[in-house]
Amino acid sequence: MEKTLSERLFEHYCQSKGIACRKIPEADTSTPDYELAIEGRRIVVEVKEIDRNKEEQESDRLLRQRGYGNAESSTPGDRVRAKIDKSSAQIKVRTVGIHPSILVLFDFGPAYRHLHPYQIRVAMYGLEQVYIALPPLGSGQPHVTGMGYGPKRKMTHEHNNSISAIGVLFTPGPDEIGLHVYHNKFAEVALDTGLLAKYGINQFKLEDEIVGTTANWREVVPSKES
Repeated sequence: MEKTLSERLFEHYCQSKGIACRKIPEADTSTPDYELAIEGRRIVVEVKEIDRNKEEQESDRLLRQRGYGNAESSTPGDRVRAKIDKSSAQIKVRTVGIHPSILVLFDFGPAYRHLHPYQIRVAMYGLEQVYIALPPLGSGQPHVTGMGYGPKRKMTHEHNNSISAIGVLFTPGPDEIGLHVYHNKFAEVALDTGLLAKYGINQFKLEDEIVGTTANWREVVPSKES
């Protein structure tokens, strides 16, 4: 089967970084795409593309035709959630509770909007919601008491924990390929940040949670964690 653009980009990225990358032979049952070997550790990798859907393709057509496209609407993180759903089972078969894994995503759309850090975060941990207190009638105004993560979360202790991290593959320039990695705090097998830090890969973890707020990404500092 012919390789996808995202697979070719991922292979080129690994080659440019000197990362040992082996394509997993296709089998009767669905399997992940690659295995990386770093310092004696095996990392299972599945690579997926986010294609332009019909609504986006129509907007692209109008943009070319009249200079501006249609307004588009979608639930934040939905495209990422769909890829998590599609990949989790096949990744789990290969990791067998022993090896860490990365679901690597590539977005064909402009500015990689489906793979913005916010989109990754709410896909993994749930949509942000605001908590509002409603005092008894006549005793005050409704007021915000805090924020938290709500519905549509894909990562929990029981769900999709075979995925250790989500990687975002992008092309900042004509001859450039980048990779950012967002770690799953619920991973059954955590991905050692030091394995990727030596290659200069930007990595992010969720901040410590504080009651009444939604934790954001913080960049892993290699000198402290590798």
